[in-house]
Amino acid sequence: MQKQTLALLLCALTAPVMLVSCKPNATASTQQEENTVSEAPAAAALVQRMTPQFAKRVHFKLNAEAAAPTITGMGNRITITASNENECIRAYGYYLRNIAHVHFSWNGDNSSGAQFIIPTQTVTVPQALPFNYAYNYCTLSYTGAHWDKARWERELDMLALNGFRYVLVTSGLEKVWQQFLRELGYPEEKIAQFIPNPAYAAWWNMGNLEGEGGPVSQSLIDAEAELGKFITHRLKELGMEPVLQGYVGFVPHDLPQAGINGTILGQGKWCGYNRPAVLQPTSEAFSGIAALWYKHLHDVYGTTANVYGGDLFHEGGNKGNTDLTQAAKAVQQAMQAASKDSIWLLQAWGGNPDKRLLNGCSAEHTVILALNKNLSPNSPKKFNYNNLPYVWCELANFGGNTGMYGGAEILEKLSSEQTNTIGIGLISEGLETNPLYYALLYERINNRGEINRSQFLQHYMQARYGCTHEKLNQALELIMNGLYKPDKIREGCLENIMCARPNLDAKKASTWSNPHMYYNPQEVEQAARLMLQAGEEVGKSLTELETYQYDLADLCRQVLADRARPQLARCKDAYNSKNTSLFKTESENFLNLIRSTAEVLRTSEYFLLGAYLEGAENRAVTPEDKKANTQALRRLMTTWRPDVGVLNDYAHRQYAELMQHHYLERWKAYFELCSAMLEGSAGADAAGTAEKQVTTNNGEAVEYVNIKNPKLDAIDTAFATAKVPMLKKPVGNVMELARKILTPQ
Repeated sequence: MQKQTLALLLCALTAPVMLVSCKPNATASTQQEENTVSEAPAAAALVQRMTPQFAKRVHFKLNAEAAAPTITGMGNRITITASNENECIRAYGYYLRNIAHVHFSWNGDNSSGAQFIIPTQTVTVPQALPFNYAYNYCTLSYTGAHWDKARWERELDMLALNGFRYVLVTSGLEKVWQQFLRELGYPEEKIAQFIPNPAYAAWWNMGNLEGEGGPVSQSLIDAEAELGKFITHRLKELGMEPVLQGYVGFVPHDLPQAGINGTILGQGKWCGYNRPAVLQPTSEAFSGIAALWYKHLHDVYGTTANVYGGDLFHEGGNKGNTDLTQAAKAVQQAMQAASKDSIWLLQAWGGNPDKRLLNGCSAEHTVILALNKNLSPNSPKKFNYNNLPYVWCELANFGGNTGMYGGAEILEKLSSEQTNTIGIGLISEGLETNPLYYALLYERINNRGEINRSQFLQHYMQARYGCTHEKLNQALELIMNGLYKPDKIREGCLENIMCARPNLDAKKASTWSNPHMYYNPQEVEQAARLMLQAGEEVGKSLTELETYQYDLADLCRQVLADRARPQLARCKDAYNSKNTSLFKTESENFLNLIRSTAEVLRTSEYFLLGAYLEGAENRAVTPEDKKANTQALRRLMTTWRPDVGVLNDYAHRQYAELMQHHYLERWKAYFELCSAMLEGSAGADAAGTAEKQVTTNNGEAVEYVNIKNPKLDAIDTAFATAKVPMLKKPVGNVMELARKILTPQ
């Protein structure tokens, strides 16, 4: 996209029109047609990467006057005409999803039911909103920290096909900071202590911590810079916009005040970490130091940007006597000096951004990301950020937790008229879960009207499973009306208590989640049985698909997670009745649920910790980097910090190895202590003391139970470095396991 002001970007778009009348695989063709040079080479290259079987049969044509993309048939090929290359790619994505039925997702691909369909009439592709955005900072650590160049290439292709235009890029900031701080005269050993491992870079970039998981090697810093440059340039090739990190005043917390003509505001602590300090933007030194930042930023990435991120005083912090209105003006003045007409992209989360700060923002050069964790059906509303344009952002996942969750009805009914949004944002903290929910999000991005659920599910089934089947449809409907229909505001899925810190009263795994059961677990079991029955009736053409295998495993995993709650209650009843024999029986039944979950998870590569960590290993240049990368990610998923505290299990996952070698061992140790207490061979507090405590979450009081137990602490902190078997390939048969799990006892 050529550099342009926000006013031009948000020009009115016409209403969608679609004429669908198609025919399969016309046979006539000429060599001249097949060899026609595409007017959109990046789009043609994407077709070759993602669907090489169609490569010679898709032609792109640019027409700057085209109001909406069109797809037409000619001979045995299609021609996609659009105003720019990015719209060509988006239109091809529409063709794949809705006409050819090719399916791509984070949790399996499928082209088994695909046909190269030639439209007999022109298909006009529905228009998307102009500012569709991808990624929370957290996403790039909770999920993307292990992505290598090949994984990023695929990710960017998927984003382009699904209609995204703006993408956050943070790989490479390690080198930007290194060069920036060197020029400021900050000592090399201090720079090394300041830069964190990529697993923790998200919170560094948001101004929450310094150095966690570090120091990192120069080889890793250089590799991250090369990766960041690749991502940035590939985005521009695809007609998309990289969102780079703007300068909002961050400096190391111990940067000497001497020699800087301005006020450095210490930001105190965040969850026990030293936060970077903030150079007050109204300081005389700010413009010069910001210019230094942008010089190194643009040097590392090899380009300027049209959009920059960066938030002041994210999740608290010390504002001091800062005039926030003037601070905003100073930040934008420095940004405009670095890249004329660029946009400042701000996250709206909790009490941020402060209205006084918004008063200083230019309406022409500011966009707000409105993070929405309320996905209940009646939650859409218009926001007012001082009348600044904003993007409606779903926030369905926290910490990368595994669990079936989403907001189906809100996405089906959401409209720009209803919310006054200029775009849709994919801003879950973790990805690579819930393919049905995210497919619906992509449909929302590419459909400005109300989504017809029946039609959507027919397209989804045909693409993901290569067929339509009544029992598949019934299973998906149950999921849409239950797990994907939260009834109130909540932070992500109902957490699996098998992943919780052991406690007979456990209701959730992490501190800030909501333990409210909002769906009927019996309907989840019914959906799982329907999914299994569909596989048995259709046969291998369905059951051998990785998409089907993932979905059946995910449903079985959810069934077992739901069964754990009443089973733990039975353990508690047996304990309270002081029935030692019954307690051992019921606690073993609970442990068997964990074992069964691990067994189910082993059947899909998407539930394997070893497969997940493989990317982090591949990113490493040296053995030391490999060790650091994998240990940082394993710690992030367990204790989060090196010690046990309020962040414990925040980023818990249901990977086979975690279930088998961490959560199972933790519960076994706890139940053994409980049994010893019942038998009188251990003290009354051997299983740990449970203390109810209160913390805050963006100004809201949250109650949680703090379990103090040295033995459990030791198990928790050991996993980051524990030598446990890691799986990179799936094992077992999910159909056989599903029959065993779902057959009534």
